[in-house]
Amino acid sequence: MKTVITCLVLAQAFLVSMATAKENKNPSNDLDKAEILAKGPEDINITVADILSEVNKMNPAIRQDFFKSPENVQQVTNNLLVRRILAKEAQKEKLDRDLVVQAGMAVSKDRVLSDARLNQMDAANEPNEKAIEAYARNKYQANFEKFQVPAQTRASHILIEKKDESTIKEVQALLTKIKAGAKFEDMAKEFSKDPGSAARGGDLGFFGEGRMVKPFEDAVKALAKPGDISDVVESQFGFHIIRLEERQPKTTKTFEEVKGQLMGESRAEILSQKRVQKVQSITATMKFESKAIEKLAKEGFEAMNKK
Repeated sequence: MKTVITCLVLAQAFLVSMATAKENKNPSNDLDKAEILAKGPEDINITVADILSEVNKMNPAIRQDFFKSPENVQQVTNNLLVRRILAKEAQKEKLDRDLVVQAGMAVSKDRVLSDARLNQMDAANEPNEKAIEAYARNKYQANFEKFQVPAQTRASHILIEKKDESTIKEVQALLTKIKAGAKFEDMAKEFSKDPGSAARGGDLGFFGEGRMVKPFEDAVKALAKPGDISDVVESQFGFHIIRLEERQPKTTKTFEEVKGQLMGESRAEILSQKRVQKVQSITATMKFESKAIEKLAKEGFEAMNKK
């Protein structure tokens, strides 16, 4: 049980802490929360506070752009007003006296208040930049291999589809022209049948080991320096003429290159750890009525499967 709760809190902590990051300004402090945005029958209305409550539930990426469009505010206002009118009708029908409905209302209230408490804790536990950077540097050292960039090769090729036995002679004649001085890029644009690279003069960009078919990869490995051109290479795609463009050795990204990413992750993890500690202190005081839980599971299953 503790493991499940801890995992849930970790996930939630990441989302909420990202949502409350310094760069995401909270508009709550600058707005009149009591201002009415829409009115319904019987003095039912929707206020700025209602909208801010919904905005706080949104994914941070969506929240950031929400207020850019009045249509967004209009749609959420409309949805909230419809729901509030329906809720008023439910009260008239005395649906709020149903125990299950009352429990649902209590759970919703618990969720809002518990989220508010967690956000309050985040604000109180906000780490300073020095603490975040120290944590980030430890993450970098502990996960050094994650920041390694494998060796990359950049090559160009001309692909000729195999039609019959005479095709190899055509490709060899093309290779002879290139070795005699014909521009590789021009030959690729005119003759290559690779739709992805022909327009770029045959340039395939950078690729790592294992990305190309074996005959092609073996031929590239055999080329010694940039500008070297292979003999005719046959693969299941046809015949290739390959030119080596560049090799990049295996490297490791520096801390400065990944600092922004690690700082964000580290801040979220620091706040998450505080949340986990809080939940663990709460779960230590909890007691469960196992027999009642087993009884509910049994009776609920039977009720759901009655014919």
